[in-house]
Amino acid sequence: MMRKKVYAAVIGGGAAGLMCALRAAERHPDKDIVILEKADRVGKKLLVTGNGRCNLSHVGANAKSYHGDGCEDLINILFEKYSPDAVIAYFNRLGLMTYSDNEGRVYPISRQASSVLDVLRMRLKGCGAEELCGVEIREIRKVKGGYEIRTDSGIISAERLVIAVGGKVDYAGRESGAGIVKTLSLSTVKCTPSLSPIKVDSEITRSLKGIRATAEVRLIHGVEIVKAERGEVQFTENALSGICIFNLSRFANQNTGCEIGISLLPDLSREEIREELQRRIELNQDGNLSDIFVGLFHKSIGNALMKSAGIKPSTACSDISDKELNALADTIADWRFKAVPRHDFQNAQVSAGGIKLSEIDARTFETKKHRGLYIIGEALDVDGDCGGYNLQFAFASGMCAGDSL
Repeated sequence: MMRKKVYAAVIGGGAAGLMCALRAAERHPDKDIVILEKADRVGKKLLVTGNGRCNLSHVGANAKSYHGDGCEDLINILFEKYSPDAVIAYFNRLGLMTYSDNEGRVYPISRQASSVLDVLRMRLKGCGAEELCGVEIREIRKVKGGYEIRTDSGIISAERLVIAVGGKVDYAGRESGAGIVKTLSLSTVKCTPSLSPIKVDSEITRSLKGIRATAEVRLIHGVEIVKAERGEVQFTENALSGICIFNLSRFANQNTGCEIGISLLPDLSREEIREELQRRIELNQDGNLSDIFVGLFHKSIGNALMKSAGIKPSTACSDISDKELNALADTIADWRFKAVPRHDFQNAQVSAGGIKLSEIDARTFETKKHRGLYIIGEALDVDGDCGGYNLQFAFASGMCAGDSL
């Protein structure tokens, strides 16, 4: 049975945990720093981010990019020192060359997520930090002089302890080990899926599976537009997907009665859309109504729009009524889909919820209840928009805690 004593133990070998351990190892070269990881290797989730390219930060990240009770103050304090520029500069010092695309998303110039993981692990090895993988945490106990971590293979005693496990989602979309904090009596916010496709109650999406369309999407709750985004919408058999949809999913998964409104021609008013449809009908007097969408929308989208508006695709252009034309213009301007909250994390990139920020000192990420205990990354009630914001927070919070150990 293993029994080990270290200066600092970091539970979780993801982005936040790796960064925290590295900064601590650089700060304390004479002390033992160990990373405890449940999976068979560290950084598995990191390797699949950004479609395998690792969108490691966003140059425009600020407090408005994040969600969670009290997160604005915490992000403002954190980014004073650990801004996107600071994170990028640190990776550059580690040997990782980066670039930002025209949206401000930051990637390694190699376009490989493995490059990000490799520079972290190489430096960690050089600093003497230890990785222990395949470790299942059974219990954490506060003891005199630090913390006792009981695992399936032994006991580790640490003067300082960092919780860097994800809130609910691991590299494979399964629930992670965030429940270990329950033994430390910390207040939490229930975790829900975020940055996920939004499930919809509609028969229409089946006919659109695999099709994409550029649009403005709005999350509507009652009469309120909660959030609006522009981007590419991807239709699946029973859900809407794409980055713009992901950024609406947090609220949609936490609340019932939401609708997604899709505007396929967002730069035109409803009246301008009607005029354009009328012009196309006049150009195709001898054809069917489905012909007017040629050069405008994918054929399947045109047919789905007509179905949603209560019009048969075989309807002749010469036979369409004013009522039908108005209904079609309304649908193009505001195509509604009833959202169904998701409770599974299988397709979620991150989880909303976690340890309440009121438990944390924003300048160090040390808990207020337990001296020497730090919570970072997705274990906290902070989640960002899609586009590198969550990794920026993971790396920044890891840097802050590691420098404070």
